[in-house]
Amino acid sequence: MPALSPLVLLLVCWGLTVAVACLALAAPEAFDLVPVFMARHDLDPAAFTGLGALWHVTALSAWVVGHLAACAALPRRVATRSVPDLSRAAWLTFLANLVLLAVTLLWIGLTARQLGGLRALVILTTAEAITAREFLLQNKLFTGMRLFYAALPATGCLAAAILVAGRDRLSRRARALCRATLLMNLVALTLLPIVMSQRLLLLQFTLSAYLAACLIRRRVFALPWLMTGAALFLTVWVLRETLINPAVATQAVPVGLQKLAFYTVNDLWNGFAPISSDVPRTWGAETFHGLAVLTFTDGLVDHAMLRLAPAIDAVRGGGSFPIFTAPYVDFGPFGGAIVLVGLSFGLRLLFHRAQTSFLATIAYAQFGAALLFSSHGPYLLHQNLLASLIVVAVILRLARPAVRTRAEIIPLFLPRREMARDAA
Repeated sequence: MPALSPLVLLLVCWGLTVAVACLALAAPEAFDLVPVFMARHDLDPAAFTGLGALWHVTALSAWVVGHLAACAALPRRVATRSVPDLSRAAWLTFLANLVLLAVTLLWIGLTARQLGGLRALVILTTAEAITAREFLLQNKLFTGMRLFYAALPATGCLAAAILVAGRDRLSRRARALCRATLLMNLVALTLLPIVMSQRLLLLQFTLSAYLAACLIRRRVFALPWLMTGAALFLTVWVLRETLINPAVATQAVPVGLQKLAFYTVNDLWNGFAPISSDVPRTWGAETFHGLAVLTFTDGLVDHAMLRLAPAIDAVRGGGSFPIFTAPYVDFGPFGGAIVLVGLSFGLRLLFHRAQTSFLATIAYAQFGAALLFSSHGPYLLHQNLLASLIVVAVILRLARPAVRTRAEIIPLFLPRREMARDAA
């Protein structure tokens, strides 16, 4: 499946980002709101320098080096000797998903109660979406609660993978549980961005589920479903922008699309601005911030970075530094290139393992989806993704291996012609 390798996914992401951003900057008549958004966020076009372009070429070269080194070090592929009990995994996935949704709904319900009921929360959301979001964030049930709804894409991806892997052997009940999980997550992740602006969770869900299905079937298929997911994401995007800017509701689609184009310009600006500036080194605070959140040391890290914050904020627009630039800000050009080589090497090995391991398939689908919007931030090591992987690992660990023989395992991962050859 070379079409789904980490290098290809990275090139797709950055190719689209550069193409859309250049189009938006080169056609100010068609994208007349993009300069307005840039001025509002103090994005100076002078940041797009040749030095920044040189760094991105260097960063991509470092990624290619890591990719090629991993290809050279790859072991001979051997089919895994155990897979989870898919029916049990379906049941556990459904239960875990219910817990994640229950915590999210309890949080929303208790917050709405403080406002006078769910109707009052809906009215506040339609009138002042940003105020509603801040009110919800101020009423979190406990520290780390946001990781619960952030893990919904992972359980949805796992349910999709179980459906595809067990298409000929899954019980009717297990199949119904997986479909229920997918439906609940689709509804939740479609509605949640309206309040919380967590549109990347919907993107993570649709992309990771699609990648997992393709990895198990060993081919890229069902492209119309992928396009349907893209249309759903754009619909949610436009609806959110309409709520944030009610004055432009009559032109929601063109304004929403221009705002999306601006986001690509903003992401590219975040990638270029630090390169031509004298930014202080943050020594992992940008690239590995997700690990700090999961180990509850982010407060210490943020406190240590306080004196550097003005200099860092001066070269950052909205959002985060992209995957190519965060390591540069942390460790400089040489250290940043080493980090990128390491990330590329590790992901290429995981992609190889995903050919024969169910857990690795789900893990790579999560990382692969993050690669497809890696120009928006270093999401490969984001706390949401890492917490999601922990949830998946626990579910599959509890779904004890049910089969041991190679003959029973191969149909999950190999095309039928390879199955027949191995049987012979």
